[in-house]
Amino acid sequence: MYQGPWRYLLAGAGTATRWTMKLIVGLSIGVTAAIAALAAQQPERGRCEYQGASESSEDRVWHWAYPVGARLTGSTRVDLDGDGRPEQVTVVAEIQRDYAVNPATRQRSARTYCWFRTRLRIRTSAQRLLYTDEWSTKYEDMPTLLETHGASSPEDYFARFGHHTGYFTSGADTVSAGDTEIRQEAIEWSCAAQGLKGVESAAIVRELSGLKTLRVFMYRGEWREDVRIAAYVPSLRRAVAIQIGY
Repeated sequence: MYQGPWRYLLAGAGTATRWTMKLIVGLSIGVTAAIAALAAQQPERGRCEYQGASESSEDRVWHWAYPVGARLTGSTRVDLDGDGRPEQVTVVAEIQRDYAVNPATRQRSARTYCWFRTRLRIRTSAQRLLYTDEWSTKYEDMPTLLETHGASSPEDYFARFGHHTGYFTSGADTVSAGDTEIRQEAIEWSCAAQGLKGVESAAIVRELSGLKTLRVFMYRGEWREDVRIAAYVPSLRRAVAIQIGY
């Protein structure tokens, strides 16, 4: 049957529709591919991974990966105040990804870094807070901490925090006051960080220097050379840092 010019118009419309659909599909595939390529170039925001060679062994390669927000924990018991009743030491290291900020210039880094954001608490058997400290360790600084403390992984390092037995150790000890360097600036910083108001650092230095022995808790903070020593202060019934850094 003769359809007149409508047959050609309808045929042309069908061809246009097919071309339009091909164009839409092509654009969709192109956008999807571009998004996938961009995502492949960006670090996975939900996970922090590290892989690097050991400084002490040519055969060892360190590798670990944790979800952002994961927590590595450890606990032990020490008698820091010398009353014969051990205190509870707990450490929690949360995996974080963030920009680094220069403390002097306040300039932010161009890329993000992965950190172990760490909180240390020591409480008495009655749950009274005896000592607290916080610090952040970059992923890149963790391998030397593992190697010097005899730890096999970050989980192992934090699980044994306060009783490491490697080249470096950590934990409670009794030392001679005369043979121990007591730094007033460390005491000032520690008191401020712990929220201890009205404490005169010079008076704490005199008190500790006048003792025969000090009960201390020693550990590493941000990196291998960040030696931290907290000493129990009888007049405060608290511990404060007397050394921070090498």
